[in-house]
Amino acid sequence: MTPALLTAAPARLHRRHTPPAPGRVHIAQADRIRRQLAKNEAVTVAITGMGRGWFVLSVGDGTYEVWRDRSALTVAWTDVPVAGI
Repeated sequence: MTPALLTAAPARLHRRHTPPAPGRVHIAQADRIRRQLAKNEAVTVAITGMGRGWFVLSVGDGTYEVWRDRSALTVAWTDVPVAGI
């Protein structure tokens, strides 16, 4: 009797892109956006790789909820350039 052969393809690791940790400037920007949203002001930002004109709906712990053209996204604080406000 012959031993069984393994014919399956070897497993590969697929690493998901994780955004870098937010720095002090990103935290300060998120606090500024929270204050503007508390005053019911409309806040629009640019998102890296997705363009400008995204409306910020809410600020979470390290993320923004944004909306544009009937599509909502959750993006990291680091995906919004500091000069994008």
